[in-house]
Amino acid sequence: MTDSKTVILDRINAGLLDMDDFRRQVIDEVYAGLHRFCQIPDAYQHCELATRQMDLDRLDESGLRDMMRNPPPEIVNPHPAHLKAISLFDLLLSGDTMACSGGDPLSPTLGAYLYGPPGCGKTHLMSAYGRRVKAMLDERLAHVHALMSEAIEKAYDTYTLRRASEENATEPVGQLTLAGTKIEKQASPEEEFWQTIDEFKRRLSQHPYQPTDLIYIGFKELFEVCKHSPQRHAALAALESARIVFIDDIHPQGDPEQVQLVLHLLERRYELGRSGTFLTTNLPTIELGGGDEMLGSRLMSRCAETLVTIDFTGCDDWRQTVKSRRIKLVEKELERRMANHVPRSDETD
Repeated sequence: MTDSKTVILDRINAGLLDMDDFRRQVIDEVYAGLHRFCQIPDAYQHCELATRQMDLDRLDESGLRDMMRNPPPEIVNPHPAHLKAISLFDLLLSGDTMACSGGDPLSPTLGAYLYGPPGCGKTHLMSAYGRRVKAMLDERLAHVHALMSEAIEKAYDTYTLRRASEENATEPVGQLTLAGTKIEKQASPEEEFWQTIDEFKRRLSQHPYQPTDLIYIGFKELFEVCKHSPQRHAALAALESARIVFIDDIHPQGDPEQVQLVLHLLERRYELGRSGTFLTTNLPTIELGGGDEMLGSRLMSRCAETLVTIDFTGCDDWRQTVKSRRIKLVEKELERRMANHVPRSDETD
């Protein structure tokens, strides 16, 4: 038994790890430490693959402030880059064989490289697509999630009951027992417990769809997980084999190690036939290399083979547009007040 398994059992025996905590711990291990990245972030749960025309100049200060507090689910006043991205994601969601293997939206044969300035809708659209894909994956994993909780809870309950029974028994744990004419050694509560958990993990690994088939991760978190996490090797393997990976806000800042990580992922996923990689960044591919021409060229080559590049450079930052509109309203109000200002007597003396 490994040290980590012994620690877990010691904590259960001491009452420091209840069933809910243990279930979360096992599930996190099943997810290779990526559990928190297997869903779209809450901040983007409102996003939709839709557009809306709006005359921002007609909104009053209250309407503009509400728009800042509650960003619209659609892309406001779309640029051609927005329409191109939406069309690509619609193509993928429909399972079109031009973009998906076997017509399966969960088996894309290409990804996307969305680049442009902050606030132009790249993450909005990628997340909106991710939400739709996540819903499809959850449908195929519904019974897996149910079996996951059931198996873990059953193993936990069986272990705690058997252990309590063994503590009150007069015979030592693991005694030899007679079964017909064959003498067998009964597994200890600890052995039986981990046999059940390991069997569950084995069965899960054979399922065609995995909990980690969709991973949405920020670039900073990606680098930390792959370089410093205790589960970094398992996490990297999961990232390489996931059906769809979203990496948000890539900014290696000229660090060759960070650039190499992106390139490694793209190349490994390409080799494994997992081309559904979606990236957002402020940088065109040639600049990702941070001045390293060889790295830049390799990245450009790999992206050209597997990713549809969409340039958002000409798009407005809608938040800045709304903020500037609010400032203009305030300035207009100040001008009105100045024009209507009546000098006090002490001002005219």
